[in-house]
Amino acid sequence: MALQTWPPPVGAVALDTLPVPPQPALDLALVSFDPGIPAQTAGLSRQGIFPDIRRAEARYLAVRLRQVLQASNAWGAVRVLPESQPAAALQLEGEILHSDGRFLVLQIRAEDASGRVWLDRVYVDEAQGTDYPVANDSDPFIDLYRQVANDLLATYRSLPAAEVQQLPEIALLRQAAYLAPEYFAGFVAEDAAGRQQLLRRPAAADPMLARVELIRSQEFRFIDTVDEQYVALYQAMQPTYNLWRQYGREQALYREDYQRRLAQRDRAGARGTYAAMEQTYNAFKWSKIQQQDLEDLARGFNNEVLPTVLEVSGSVYRLNGSLEHQYDEWRGILREIFRLESGL
Repeated sequence: MALQTWPPPVGAVALDTLPVPPQPALDLALVSFDPGIPAQTAGLSRQGIFPDIRRAEARYLAVRLRQVLQASNAWGAVRVLPESQPAAALQLEGEILHSDGRFLVLQIRAEDASGRVWLDRVYVDEAQGTDYPVANDSDPFIDLYRQVANDLLATYRSLPAAEVQQLPEIALLRQAAYLAPEYFAGFVAEDAAGRQQLLRRPAAADPMLARVELIRSQEFRFIDTVDEQYVALYQAMQPTYNLWRQYGREQALYREDYQRRLAQRDRAGARGTYAAMEQTYNAFKWSKIQQQDLEDLARGFNNEVLPTVLEVSGSVYRLNGSLEHQYDEWRGILREIFRLESGL
Protein backbone atom coordinates (compact mmCIF):
# COMPACT_ATOMS: atom_id res chain seq x y z
CA MET A 1 0.00 0.00 0.00
CA ALA A 2 1.58 3.24 -1.12
CA LEU A 3 1.92 6.20 1.19
CA GLN A 4 -0.61 8.28 -0.71
CA THR A 5 -3.29 5.60 -0.29
CA TRP A 6 -3.03 5.36 3.48
CA PRO A 7 -5.77 6.87 5.63
CA PRO A 8 -4.70 9.91 7.66
CA PRO A 9 -2.88 9.26 10.97
CA VAL A 10 -5.13 8.74 13.96
CA GLY A 11 -3.76 11.84 15.76
CA ALA A 12 -3.86 12.28 19.53
CA VAL A 13 -6.21 9.69 21.05
CA ALA A 14 -7.38 9.30 24.65
CA LEU A 15 -8.15 5.73 25.68
CA ASP A 16 -11.77 5.06 26.60
CA THR A 17 -11.79 3.19 29.90
CA LEU A 18 -14.59 1.68 31.95
CA PRO A 19 -14.84 1.67 35.76
CA VAL A 20 -16.09 -1.93 35.60
CA PRO A 21 -16.13 -4.32 32.63
CA PRO A 22 -19.43 -4.65 30.75
CA GLN A 23 -21.56 -7.76 30.99
CA PRO A 24 -20.76 -10.04 29.42
CA ALA A 25 -17.05 -9.20 29.51
CA LEU A 26 -16.05 -10.94 26.29
CA ASP A 27 -12.76 -12.82 26.20
CA LEU A 28 -10.62 -11.52 23.35
CA ALA A 29 -8.22 -13.67 21.34
CA LEU A 30 -5.47 -11.54 19.83
CA VAL A 31 -3.59 -13.46 17.14
CA SER A 32 0.10 -12.74 16.70
CA PHE A 33 0.24 -10.37 13.74
CA ASP A 34 1.04 -11.29 10.18
CA PRO A 35 4.50 -9.74 9.61
CA GLY A 36 3.54 -8.68 6.10
CA ILE A 37 6.76 -9.91 4.47
CA PRO A 38 6.40 -9.95 0.65
CA ALA A 39 6.84 -13.28 -1.11
CA GLN A 40 9.47 -11.66 -3.33
CA THR A 41 12.41 -11.27 -0.95
CA ALA A 42 14.75 -9.44 -3.32
CA GLY A 43 15.30 -5.83 -2.32
CA LEU A 44 13.52 -6.06 1.04
CA SER A 45 16.24 -4.13 2.85
CA ARG A 46 15.77 -1.21 0.46
CA GLN A 47 12.11 -1.22 1.52
CA GLY A 48 13.14 -1.15 5.16
CA ILE A 49 11.92 -4.72 5.74
CA PHE A 50 14.25 -7.05 7.64
CA PRO A 51 12.47 -10.43 7.95
CA ASP A 52 13.89 -11.51 11.34
CA ILE A 53 13.00 -8.15 12.86
CA ARG A 54 9.57 -8.03 11.20
CA ARG A 55 8.62 -11.52 12.47
CA ALA A 56 9.58 -10.60 16.02
CA GLU A 57 7.91 -7.20 15.58
CA ALA A 58 4.65 -8.95 14.70
CA ARG A 59 4.60 -10.54 18.16
CA TYR A 60 5.85 -7.40 19.89
CA LEU A 61 3.06 -5.24 18.47
CA ALA A 62 0.39 -7.79 19.41
CA VAL A 63 1.60 -7.75 23.02
CA ARG A 64 1.59 -3.94 23.04
CA LEU A 65 -1.98 -3.83 21.75
CA ARG A 66 -3.02 -6.37 24.37
CA GLN A 67 -1.66 -4.11 27.12
CA VAL A 68 -3.81 -1.24 25.86
CA LEU A 69 -6.91 -3.45 25.56
CA GLN A 70 -6.37 -4.64 29.13
CA ALA A 71 -5.97 -1.04 30.31
CA SER A 72 -9.39 -0.15 28.86
CA ASN A 73 -11.03 -2.56 31.36
CA ALA A 74 -13.61 -3.36 28.70
CA TRP A 75 -12.89 -7.07 28.17
CA GLY A 76 -12.50 -10.37 29.94
CA ALA A 77 -9.28 -12.28 29.38
CA VAL A 78 -7.17 -10.84 26.55
CA ARG A 79 -4.84 -13.54 25.27
CA VAL A 80 -2.19 -13.43 22.54
CA LEU A 81 -2.44 -16.62 20.47
CA PRO A 82 0.16 -18.08 18.10
CA GLU A 83 -2.58 -18.91 15.57
CA SER A 84 -6.21 -18.20 14.78
CA GLN A 85 -8.81 -19.75 17.09
CA PRO A 86 -12.19 -19.75 15.30
CA ALA A 87 -14.08 -20.63 18.49
CA ALA A 88 -13.09 -17.38 20.25
CA ALA A 89 -15.93 -15.11 21.42
CA LEU A 90 -14.08 -12.22 19.76
CA GLN A 91 -10.91 -12.57 17.73
CA LEU A 92 -8.62 -9.84 16.45
CA GLU A 93 -6.03 -10.29 13.71
CA GLY A 94 -3.56 -7.79 12.35
CA GLU A 95 -1.04 -7.39 9.54
CA ILE A 96 1.92 -5.03 9.43
CA LEU A 97 1.64 -3.04 6.22
CA HIS A 98 4.47 -0.61 7.01
CA SER A 99 6.79 0.05 9.93
CA ASP A 100 9.86 2.27 9.78
CA GLY A 101 9.91 4.23 13.04
CA ARG A 102 8.17 7.18 11.42
CA PHE A 103 4.95 5.52 10.24
CA LEU A 104 3.22 2.44 11.60
CA VAL A 105 0.46 1.08 9.37
CA LEU A 106 -1.62 -1.90 10.49
CA GLN A 107 -4.54 -3.71 8.91
CA ILE A 108 -6.81 -4.74 11.78
CA ARG A 109 -9.74 -7.15 11.52
CA ALA A 110 -11.96 -8.27 14.39
CA GLU A 111 -14.66 -10.92 14.09
CA ASP A 112 -16.89 -12.49 16.74
CA ALA A 113 -18.00 -16.10 17.18
CA SER A 114 -21.15 -15.52 15.14
CA GLY A 115 -19.11 -14.38 12.14
CA ARG A 116 -19.97 -10.69 12.51
CA VAL A 117 -17.07 -8.43 11.51
CA TRP A 118 -16.49 -5.71 14.13
CA LEU A 119 -13.52 -4.03 12.50
CA ASP A 120 -11.77 -4.28 9.15
CA ARG A 121 -9.73 -1.18 8.49
CA VAL A 122 -6.27 0.28 8.13
CA TYR A 123 -4.83 2.25 11.04
CA VAL A 124 -1.99 4.73 10.58
CA ASP A 125 0.05 6.64 13.11
CA GLU A 126 3.00 8.96 12.59
CA ALA A 127 5.69 9.39 15.24
CA GLN A 128 6.92 12.90 15.94
CA GLY A 129 10.41 14.00 16.93
CA THR A 130 9.15 14.56 20.48
CA ASP A 131 8.20 10.86 20.72
CA TYR A 132 11.92 10.00 20.78
CA PRO A 133 13.81 9.01 22.77
CA VAL A 134 11.00 6.85 24.12
CA ALA A 135 10.33 7.54 27.79
CA ASN A 136 9.72 4.79 30.32
CA ASP A 137 7.12 2.30 29.07
CA SER A 138 5.63 4.62 26.46
CA ASP A 139 5.33 3.94 22.74
CA PRO A 140 5.64 6.29 19.74
CA PHE A 141 2.48 4.77 18.29
CA ILE A 142 0.38 4.47 21.44
CA ASP A 143 -2.41 6.50 19.81
CA LEU A 144 -2.90 3.82 17.14
CA TYR A 145 -3.45 1.11 19.76
CA ARG A 146 -5.81 3.37 21.68
CA GLN A 147 -7.85 4.01 18.54
CA VAL A 148 -8.20 0.28 17.88
CA ALA A 149 -9.31 -0.28 21.49
CA ASN A 150 -11.80 2.61 21.28
CA ASP A 151 -13.26 1.35 18.01
CA LEU A 152 -13.73 -2.14 19.43
CA LEU A 153 -15.51 -0.77 22.48
CA ALA A 154 -17.70 1.48 20.32
CA THR A 155 -18.74 -1.54 18.25
CA TYR A 156 -19.53 -3.50 21.42
CA ARG A 157 -21.78 -0.69 22.63
CA SER A 158 -23.57 -0.46 19.27
CA LEU A 159 -24.62 -4.12 19.12
CA PRO A 160 -27.93 -5.50 20.42
CA ALA A 161 -27.39 -6.69 24.00
CA ALA A 162 -29.17 -10.00 23.34
CA GLU A 163 -26.77 -10.86 20.50
CA VAL A 164 -23.69 -9.97 22.54
CA GLN A 165 -24.97 -12.11 25.41
CA GLN A 166 -25.01 -15.16 23.14
CA LEU A 167 -21.43 -14.84 21.90
CA PRO A 168 -19.71 -16.78 24.74
CA GLU A 169 -22.25 -19.61 24.31
CA ILE A 170 -21.79 -19.69 20.54
CA ALA A 171 -18.00 -19.74 20.99
CA LEU A 172 -18.19 -22.65 23.43
CA LEU A 173 -20.58 -24.64 21.23
CA ARG A 174 -18.44 -24.04 18.14
CA GLN A 175 -15.48 -25.52 20.00
CA ALA A 176 -17.72 -28.37 21.16
CA ALA A 177 -18.72 -29.04 17.55
CA TYR A 178 -15.03 -29.09 16.59
CA LEU A 179 -14.33 -31.73 19.25
CA ALA A 180 -17.52 -33.80 18.85
CA PRO A 181 -19.34 -32.82 15.64
CA GLU A 182 -21.80 -35.73 15.84
CA TYR A 183 -22.89 -34.98 19.40
CA PHE A 184 -23.12 -31.19 19.14
CA ALA A 185 -24.60 -30.92 15.65
CA GLY A 186 -27.73 -28.78 15.60
CA PHE A 187 -26.93 -26.45 18.48
CA VAL A 188 -25.41 -23.76 16.25
CA ALA A 189 -26.11 -23.32 12.54
CA GLU A 190 -25.24 -20.88 9.79
CA ASP A 191 -28.07 -18.66 8.58
CA ALA A 192 -28.67 -17.29 5.08
CA ALA A 193 -26.37 -14.35 5.77
CA GLY A 194 -23.50 -16.65 6.74
CA ARG A 195 -23.75 -15.86 10.46
CA GLN A 196 -23.71 -18.49 13.21
CA GLN A 197 -26.97 -18.60 15.12
CA LEU A 198 -27.68 -20.27 18.47
CA LEU A 199 -30.53 -22.72 17.85
CA ARG A 200 -30.71 -24.51 21.19
CA ARG A 201 -28.70 -25.09 24.33
CA PRO A 202 -27.43 -28.33 25.86
CA ALA A 203 -28.60 -29.22 29.35
CA ALA A 204 -26.81 -27.35 32.12
CA ALA A 205 -25.42 -30.60 33.55
CA ASP A 206 -24.49 -32.14 30.20
CA PRO A 207 -21.35 -34.22 30.91
CA MET A 208 -20.08 -33.83 27.34
CA LEU A 209 -20.23 -30.06 27.61
CA ALA A 210 -18.35 -30.28 30.91
CA ARG A 211 -15.60 -32.21 29.10
CA VAL A 212 -15.45 -29.55 26.41
CA GLU A 213 -15.04 -26.84 29.05
CA LEU A 214 -12.23 -28.85 30.66
CA ILE A 215 -10.45 -29.28 27.33
CA ARG A 216 -10.87 -25.58 26.68
CA SER A 217 -9.28 -24.70 30.02
CA GLN A 218 -6.33 -26.95 29.10
CA GLU A 219 -5.96 -25.10 25.81
CA PHE A 220 -5.88 -21.80 27.68
CA ARG A 221 -3.16 -23.26 29.94
CA PHE A 222 -0.90 -23.58 26.92
CA ILE A 223 -1.66 -20.02 25.83
CA ASP A 224 -0.97 -18.67 29.31
CA THR A 225 2.29 -20.63 29.45
CA VAL A 226 3.69 -19.36 26.16
CA ASP A 227 2.49 -15.89 27.10
CA GLU A 228 5.58 -15.68 29.30
CA GLN A 229 7.70 -16.00 26.15
CA TYR A 230 5.80 -13.19 24.45
CA VAL A 231 6.38 -10.97 27.48
CA ALA A 232 10.06 -11.93 27.55
CA LEU A 233 10.35 -10.93 23.88
CA TYR A 234 8.65 -7.61 24.56
CA GLN A 235 10.90 -6.76 27.49
CA ALA A 236 14.10 -7.88 25.74
CA MET A 237 13.30 -6.05 22.50
CA GLN A 238 11.96 -2.81 23.91
CA PRO A 239 15.15 -0.76 24.56
CA THR A 240 16.93 -1.70 21.31
CA TYR A 241 13.71 -1.68 19.29
CA ASN A 242 12.91 1.86 20.39
CA LEU A 243 16.39 3.05 19.39
CA TRP A 244 16.10 1.26 16.06
CA ARG A 245 12.74 2.95 15.50
CA GLN A 246 14.22 6.34 16.35
CA TYR A 247 17.05 5.97 13.85
CA GLY A 248 14.62 4.49 11.34
CA ARG A 249 12.52 7.63 11.54
CA GLU A 250 15.58 9.81 10.99
CA GLN A 251 16.54 7.77 7.94
CA ALA A 252 12.99 7.93 6.55
CA LEU A 253 13.02 11.70 6.88
CA TYR A 254 16.47 11.90 5.30
CA ARG A 255 15.40 9.74 2.33
CA GLU A 256 12.33 11.92 1.83
CA ASP A 257 14.45 15.07 1.93
CA TYR A 258 17.03 13.52 -0.39
CA GLN A 259 14.40 12.63 -2.97
CA ARG A 260 13.05 16.16 -2.79
CA ARG A 261 16.50 17.68 -3.25
CA LEU A 262 17.23 15.23 -6.04
CA ALA A 263 14.12 16.36 -7.89
CA GLN A 264 15.25 19.96 -7.52
CA ARG A 265 18.95 19.44 -8.17
CA ASP A 266 18.94 21.54 -11.31
CA ARG A 267 17.31 24.46 -9.57
CA ALA A 268 19.20 27.08 -7.67
CA GLY A 269 19.29 26.42 -3.96
CA ALA A 270 21.44 25.84 -0.94
CA ARG A 271 23.48 22.66 -0.87
CA GLY A 272 23.86 20.51 2.20
CA THR A 273 26.72 21.47 4.49
CA TYR A 274 29.46 19.09 5.50
CA ALA A 275 28.17 19.16 9.08
CA ALA A 276 24.69 18.15 7.91
CA MET A 277 26.11 15.28 5.82
CA GLU A 278 28.25 14.11 8.74
CA GLN A 279 25.22 14.13 11.04
CA THR A 280 23.27 12.07 8.48
CA TYR A 281 26.12 9.57 8.19
CA ASN A 282 26.37 9.19 11.96
CA ALA A 283 22.63 8.59 12.21
CA PHE A 284 22.91 5.97 9.49
CA LYS A 285 25.88 4.31 11.19
CA TRP A 286 24.08 4.05 14.52
CA SER A 287 20.90 2.81 12.86
CA LYS A 288 22.90 -0.07 11.34
CA ILE A 289 24.38 -0.93 14.73
CA GLN A 290 20.92 -0.97 16.34
CA GLN A 291 19.58 -2.98 13.40
CA GLN A 292 22.23 -5.66 13.93
CA ASP A 293 21.56 -5.82 17.67
CA LEU A 294 17.83 -6.07 17.06
CA GLU A 295 18.25 -8.72 14.38
CA ASP A 296 20.32 -10.79 16.81
CA LEU A 297 17.58 -10.52 19.45
CA ALA A 298 14.84 -11.30 16.93
CA ARG A 299 16.72 -14.24 15.43
CA GLY A 300 17.25 -15.73 18.86
CA PHE A 301 13.57 -15.49 19.71
CA ASN A 302 12.33 -16.72 16.35
CA ASN A 303 14.67 -19.69 16.19
CA GLU A 304 15.09 -20.70 19.82
CA VAL A 305 11.56 -20.92 21.19
CA LEU A 306 11.55 -22.74 24.50
CA PRO A 307 9.85 -26.13 24.73
CA THR A 308 6.57 -26.13 26.63
CA VAL A 309 5.88 -28.79 29.25
CA LEU A 310 2.25 -29.35 30.24
CA GLU A 311 0.35 -31.99 32.19
CA VAL A 312 -3.14 -33.25 31.43
CA SER A 313 -5.04 -36.35 32.50
CA GLY A 314 -2.07 -37.66 34.45
CA SER A 315 0.35 -37.47 31.52
CA VAL A 316 3.13 -34.95 30.90
CA TYR A 317 3.67 -33.61 27.37
CA ARG A 318 6.72 -31.80 26.05
CA LEU A 319 6.05 -29.60 23.02
CA ASN A 320 8.85 -28.44 20.74
CA GLY A 321 9.24 -26.31 17.65
CA SER A 322 7.73 -22.94 16.84
CA LEU A 323 4.89 -21.60 18.94
CA GLU A 324 2.56 -22.17 16.01
CA HIS A 325 3.65 -25.82 15.75
CA GLN A 326 3.37 -26.30 19.52
CA TYR A 327 -0.15 -24.86 19.53
CA ASP A 328 -1.27 -27.15 16.70
CA GLU A 329 0.27 -30.15 18.45
CA TRP A 330 -1.35 -29.29 21.79
CA ARG A 331 -4.78 -28.88 20.20
CA GLY A 332 -4.35 -32.26 18.50
CA ILE A 333 -3.40 -33.88 21.81
CA LEU A 334 -6.42 -32.37 23.56
CA ARG A 335 -8.77 -33.51 20.81
CA GLU A 336 -7.43 -37.06 21.06
CA ILE A 337 -7.79 -37.01 24.87
CA PHE A 338 -11.38 -35.79 24.48
CA ARG A 339 -12.11 -38.57 21.99
CA LEU A 340 -10.71 -41.27 24.28
CA GLU A 341 -12.35 -40.01 27.48
CA SER A 342 -15.74 -39.39 25.89
CA GLY A 343 -15.82 -42.67 23.99
CA LEU A 344 -16.51 -41.01 20.67
